[in-house]
Amino acid sequence: MSLKPGLDRNGQIVERGDLVRLFAIRPSILKKLAGSELADVSSMLGQVLEVFDVYDDGLVWVSLSWPKGDGTTEIHSIAVDPQAIEVVSRGQDNPS
Repeated sequence: MSLKPGLDRNGQIVERGDLVRLFAIRPSILKKLAGSELADVSSMLGQVLEVFDVYDDGLVWVSLSWPKGDGTTEIHSIAVDPQAIEVVSRGQDNPS
């Protein structure tokens, strides 16, 4: 099986460590959330997020963390569609 690259809305290759702007979140993700989780994940829209993984099938994953009042941190990771992201800058290990 050959590896499929992650892509953004402009057809640019997306790699782990790249920074991307998030333009949309899958409705199927949002409908599973409620309360503070829904608010946290929805707040990712429009933000620049680091790509933490690209699966072999090209699926791109981003995450964001929120410090909570009790000293813990909540992290949400979501898979994003190519048309939902745009590369803003390359990660340190990703020239071009």
